Amino acid sequence: MAAGTPTPVDPQLVSEGLGAFDELEVLGSGTFGTTFKAVRGDDLYAIKVIHFPDMPEYLWRREVTSLRTVEHPNVVAFRDAGRFEVDGTEYPYLECEFIDGGSVRDNLEAGRRPGSANELRGMLTGLLSGIAEIHDLGIFHRDIKPENVGLRGGDWGSPVLLDFGLAKVLDMSSHTHFGQLIGTKAYMAPEQLRGEPARKRSDLFAVAIVVYEAGTGRHPFLTPETATVQTLHDRMQAEPAQDPRELVDDWPDDVADVVLRLLSPEAHQRLGVSRALADLSSGSA
Repeated sequence: MAAGTPTPVDPQLVSEGLGAFDELEVLGSGTFGTTFKAVRGDDLYAIKVIHFPDMPEYLWRREVTSLRTVEHPNVVAFRDAGRFEVDGTEYPYLECEFIDGGSVRDNLEAGRRPGSANELRGMLTGLLSGIAEIHDLGIFHRDIKPENVGLRGGDWGSPVLLDFGLAKVLDMSSHTHFGQLIGTKAYMAPEQLRGEPARKRSDLFAVAIVVYEAGTGRHPFLTPETATVQTLHDRMQAEPAQDPRELVDDWPDDVADVVLRLLSPEAHQRLGVSRALADLSSGSA
């Protein structure tokens, strides 16, 4: 990641750059940018203002073009992208659909978790389907975590991948260099923690962590003792995740089996996305 913690973008700055809104509400701020709920008349959407104003234009445009090609119910829909200028500084921004049910993190912090086997199965199936779509287009997400999964209508069975592709943009820009960690440590696969390039099955590892955490209320590997990259990596390599059926009585067998396979420490041991979806569909893994 870029060194330091970026400063969240002030809503007033966005209004100065893009014009007045009927409503402009900060939804959250992370490594890549500050996200706003934007309302103009009957138009409701989300704006993400990127925290790195000097991102090269050619890189920004190339990556945004690829993001626009995705059309899938489990991947956030992009509307537009551009830059606005305030006081001589240009800010890249994205416009996308507004997901009204909040993120998985929002729901977990509010004490809400999937309440049935069907919701868990629908959550995993939806995330895998969204991942299959972006992988088919040659895009890796690289930063799947509860903050980057929305719930359409608050429905656990309708998850939506957010912020896909942005990690790649920053990794290729001047803000990072080879070997730095892109993404959020607690949701990285072991190979990412070692500084190796993300792969398709790195995204699947992160999906499994998010579903495990949503269904059990706890992370499969993170503890007070795994506070560093090295200790987290060592725990992932040395100790398999506890079977979620031992923590929650009504976990369906097919979901548990697929999640545990996706949490394998070695990428080649994890199911591919097509096999994982087939195993969920058939009810066995």
